[in-house]
Amino acid sequence: MTTFLLIPGLISDGHVWTATRAALEAGGQRPALADVTTQGDIPEMARDLLAAHEGPLVPVGHSMGGRVAMEMARIAPDRIAGLALLNTGIHAARPGEAEKREAMIALSAREGMEALAERWLPGMMAEGRAPDPEVLSGLQAMVRRMTPEIHARQMRALLARPDAAATIGDFAGPMLLVVGRQDQWSPIAQHEEIAALCPQAELRIIEEAGHFAPVEQPRATAGVIADWAAGLPQAATGKEPAMSQGDRIPDTPLFDRRRANAGYELNKMAMGLSTPEGRAAFLADEGAYLDRFVLSPEQRAAVLARDWAEMVRLGGNLFYILKISAVDPTPIREIGAAQAGMELQEFLDTRLGKVTNG
Repeated sequence: MTTFLLIPGLISDGHVWTATRAALEAGGQRPALADVTTQGDIPEMARDLLAAHEGPLVPVGHSMGGRVAMEMARIAPDRIAGLALLNTGIHAARPGEAEKREAMIALSAREGMEALAERWLPGMMAEGRAPDPEVLSGLQAMVRRMTPEIHARQMRALLARPDAAATIGDFAGPMLLVVGRQDQWSPIAQHEEIAALCPQAELRIIEEAGHFAPVEQPRATAGVIADWAAGLPQAATGKEPAMSQGDRIPDTPLFDRRRANAGYELNKMAMGLSTPEGRAAFLADEGAYLDRFVLSPEQRAAVLARDWAEMVRLGGNLFYILKISAVDPTPIREIGAAQAGMELQEFLDTRLGKVTNG
């Protein structure tokens, strides 16, 4: 059975996941809490969690925990049945970040965790609204349970974090992105960057929440995660049951869940050409029309080049991408050959019975 591994962020613990854990359990899922307080860097955290938890995993990572989850997917993609990333980002440390983090490390070492909580937590809450006293009290107690040593170790792990922007696009499994509308630290734009690299990702925004969305709006956040989890494949591998050979059409690419997820925006773009307005916009400026959709660079290039085989490889479905040929006429036999994964002449000879001589 798949384990939903709940990974806390910086100087955080299971308090962040109280509502989420209950919602997953109520939905028949198996959640487990990760410990990332002892390791020296993000890759070590990822390796330790992979070793500590057997079988298929769905890492659910908050903030720093999201970066650990992405590193797990990089190291062992075959074990990752899905990723849920909350209030996080993908880029390596930015200029000027080290000085700010070292100043906070010095504060906790000099004045203790209570002083750190007072300085750090307000900026983590929803911008523009007064923090709920009960929510703030719970977070302050959580920070006090940590130590300056844990804080320093995790802060320096974040400074040395891998550049996930270079690798996250390789993950083709189900993905959920969750962000608070008023998150000042990991804003919506950072999650849109991830979505642009991972077309299968589902982006959900939690209203009236900041960086600690799972605690600030526990019911809404837990509900989003539980609903997404309920829609994942239930097999022990975390994947759809494999088709038998007898269920397959020989030599035809299978338009399965993975391909459908990867090609969602591509096929959505093509369906937009069903309307006169969509066709007119496409004919007027193809690039501007494509900008309306979250296409990968490869998908965009394939459309512009009318590379049908590449569109199919990237998740295009004949029913949808055929709409492009209505605007920019292309013989249906060329698209059929691409959908079958064959060269045109081979397709004509073997599928249409038009054997040519010489």
